[in-house]
Amino acid sequence: MSITTGPADQGLKRWVLPVELSHETLAEMQKGRPDGVETEVFAYGRLPLAYSARCFTARAHNLPKDDCQYRCLDNPDGLTLSAQDDTRFLAINGIQTQSAHTYYLLPELDRMRELEVDIVRISPQYNQTDKVTEIFDRCLRGEMALSEGTRKLEQLMPVGSCDGYWHGEAGMEQKAQAAAQSLV
Repeated sequence: MSITTGPADQGLKRWVLPVELSHETLAEMQKGRPDGVETEVFAYGRLPLAYSARCFTARAHNLPKDDCQYRCLDNPDGLTLSAQDDTRFLAINGIQTQSAHTYYLLPELDRMRELEVDIVRISPQYNQTDKVTEIFDRCLRGEMALSEGTRKLEQLMPVGSCDGYWHGEAGMEQKAQAAAQSLV
C-alpha cells in the first residue's frame, strides 16, 4: 500500500502568488489550497524582474565588482532607466533589475479579502516605508478609506504606480487608477 501526501502534509505553511499572475488565476488556485496553508500576495513595491551575477551599479560606474566602492549607496532606490521616449520603465539596483513603477494593490484589498488572502507583502523602498505600512495597516483595519490610502500612497512612490499583472495585463499598466478616473 502506498501513502500519498500533499504539500501541507510535508510542511508547506505558506505560498506566494507569483507577481505575474492575475487575480483570476489566484481565484482558481485558492480553490485547491490545502487547509492550514496561508496565501501571500505581493501588494506594494518595485517588481523584481531579473537577477544577475554582475552588479549593474558597479558596471554603470565602470568599476570592477570586487572594488565597487559601494556606489549603490549613492542611489538607494536604484538607478532609473528610461526608454528613448523618456518613459521610465526599469530600475537597476545592485544585481537586481526592477520595475521603475511601484506595483501596488491597495485598491484591491476588498478583492483579496474575498479571495481569502492571508498576508500582503510590502517590499521596502529607501524612504517612507513606515508610512506605506501604516497606510496599508489603517486601510486593512478600516480606519482609512481605500481612496484616501491610494491618494496618500501615490505621493510616496518614487516614479509612479502599476498594477497590470493583477488584471491580466502588461505589468507596467495601471488599471485601478484608470478605472477611478473614468468614474469622475
